[in-house]
Amino acid sequence: MPEQVIFTLNIPTDLKDDVVDKLITFSSITGFNLKTINGYSKEHSQFDIAEQVEGYRAFYQIEVLIPLTDIKQLKTSLNPICQPAKLKYWLTPVIESAHF
Repeated sequence: MPEQVIFTLNIPTDLKDDVVDKLITFSSITGFNLKTINGYSKEHSQFDIAEQVEGYRAFYQIEVLIPLTDIKQLKTSLNPICQPAKLKYWLTPVIESAHF
């Protein structure tokens, strides 16, 4: 089992500020990455008209380097925001993490 993982979460633009606020106050992390992405899906039911025409939906993707032991607490903290929107996340094992 890795000691650290990357927690990756895709969030719609309207939930970005709520998720960022939660992460900023989470004591087990020192920072995170935030980038814009275009999400493509075979299911367009939640896309607005412009997104259906373009074929993708604009999202933000957050990446957090976090100890594996703190994942449950992080998910519990984010659950009130993420669960109603059925947001997708995944964990990636980290083999090494250091500074040069």
